[in-house]
Amino acid sequence: MTTKIHLACDGQGRPLAVLLTAGQRHDGTCARPLLERIRVPRLGRGRPRCRPDHIVAEFEDGP
Repeated sequence: MTTKIHLACDGQGRPLAVLLTAGQRHDGTCARPLLERIRVPRLGRGRPRCRPDHIVAEFEDGP
C-alpha cells in the first residue's frame, strides 16, 4: 500500500496544512478536510483565520 501527502500552501509556497491519507483515496474527497485544517494566526489579537481568500487546486495522477 502507498500513502499520499496533501498540502495546502499560501501564495508564497509556505505550508498551511498537511493531510496524510491512504494512496488509494481519491484526492477530491480530501479537499474539504485539508481546508478545514488551515489556521493562519492574526497579527495582534483575535482568532486565527480559517477561510482563504482564493483556492487553486492541482491534482496529479500517479506515475
